[in-house]
Amino acid sequence: MKYWRLKMTKPNLHTVKNTSLFAMFCLSYFPLFLLLSLKFLIVNAKFLNYGGFNKDSVYLFIENFGAIIILISLSIYAFVGTHFTLKNIKRSASNSFPATIISIKPKNEEALSYLVTYVFPLIVIESVGLFEYVTFIVLFIIYYKLYATSSLILINPILNMKYGLFEIEYNQGESTDKQAMVISEHSYLFEGDSIKLVRISHRLFFAINSK
Repeated sequence: MKYWRLKMTKPNLHTVKNTSLFAMFCLSYFPLFLLLSLKFLIVNAKFLNYGGFNKDSVYLFIENFGAIIILISLSIYAFVGTHFTLKNIKRSASNSFPATIISIKPKNEEALSYLVTYVFPLIVIESVGLFEYVTFIVLFIIYYKLYATSSLILINPILNMKYGLFEIEYNQGESTDKQAMVISEHSYLFEGDSIKLVRISHRLFFAINSK
C-alpha cells in the first residue's frame, strides 16, 4: 500500500504585513494597557523612591515597573505602526477597485465587545510576577492569532473612534452582489454611494468615497 503525503499551502489572505497587523492588534487593547499601567503604578507607588543605581535597585525596578514599561512600549508601537499602516493603505488607491453600495449596516457598536476583556484583567490582577507575565504572554499570543484571522482586524475601539465601520453588500461592475466589512474615513455611507475599495484581507477593505 502506498501512502501519499499531501503538502497543503495556506494562502496569505492579508495584504498588510504581520508587523502592521500586530500594531493594529495592540492599538485595539490600548485602553487596557493604559488602565493596567495606572493600576500597577498606584499599587507599586511605594517603590518610587530613589535607592541608588545598583543591581538590587535595578532588579526591584524591573520587578515592580517592568510591566508598565512593556505596556507603554506596546502602546507606542501600536500608534506609530497603525499610523503608517493606514497611511500606506490610503496611498494604495491605485490598487483599489470601484464598487456601488447595495445595502449597508453600521458596525461600530461591535467595538463594545472589547469591554469584557478590559474589565476582567483589572479585577483579577493585583500584582505581577513570573506567573502573571507568562499568562499574559500566552493569552496575548492566542488573542493575536484569533485577531489576525478574523474580522476583528477592523473591530477596534480606538480605530473606530475616527473611522466608520460598516458591513456592506456591493456590486462591482456587472458582477454578482458581494459582502464585505469596510472601514472608512467617512462616518456615514449610504446605499447607492460609489466607493473605491482597497483590500486589506479576505472580505476586509478600506473604503474611499469616489465622489
